[in-house]
Amino acid sequence: MLRRKKRPRRSKARRKKNRRFIKVIIFSIVVFVLIFTAIELTLKPTIIAFSEAEAKWRATEAINQAVLNTVVADMDYDKLVHIERNEQNQILYMQQNLLQLNKINAKATLEIQKSLEELKNRNFSIPLGQITGSKLIANYGPDIGLWLLPLGTVSVKIQDRFEDAGINQTRHKIYLNIKSDIRVVIPLIASNVSVTTQVPIADTVIVGEVPETYMKINLDSGGALFGFPK
Repeated sequence: MLRRKKRPRRSKARRKKNRRFIKVIIFSIVVFVLIFTAIELTLKPTIIAFSEAEAKWRATEAINQAVLNTVVADMDYDKLVHIERNEQNQILYMQQNLLQLNKINAKATLEIQKSLEELKNRNFSIPLGQITGSKLIANYGPDIGLWLLPLGTVSVKIQDRFEDAGINQTRHKIYLNIKSDIRVVIPLIASNVSVTTQVPIADTVIVGEVPETYMKINLDSGGALFGFPK
């Protein structure tokens, strides 16, 4: 009779060892997932807050540079507002150049839109240590990448403001109110941010009798005269 060959005990020990190894791997994965989930739930609000702040800063910088380089560079107040005076050098009225203001509005909108679109091609990141709030490790740790995507069109409105600049002197400022929406995308998280900023484009000091009443620039109503009492 043929005897059955006994399997070596080593194979049983090896299978038992493999099962323990698999259990350790599964346990490690479960622990890692739990830790990662806990960290994500804890740090997610902070990550979003830091990302939105970074997005606002980057977008505001892009907007300001676009306006300063393309609009303000060749700006002349006298081309925007005409001041009419009488023989006694008293101000009768101030008339805005609506055509020129509309051109500035359109140019600023176009240049800002182009500048924000360029943000899509740039990579930004935040050090993980900065999110913890610790000053010691603020610049350390792996970087969290983020991407900025402009949403919709840019809103640009021209407004003005009068300020007292001394005896018989009034400062007239003209500026752009700019609003845009940016989408911040980071790994597994996305958020929309509204960016608003104000950029001065022209100002002058008007010497003469300080007016008691005046009308402000309003392009939406088709323009107006700045009326002063005679």
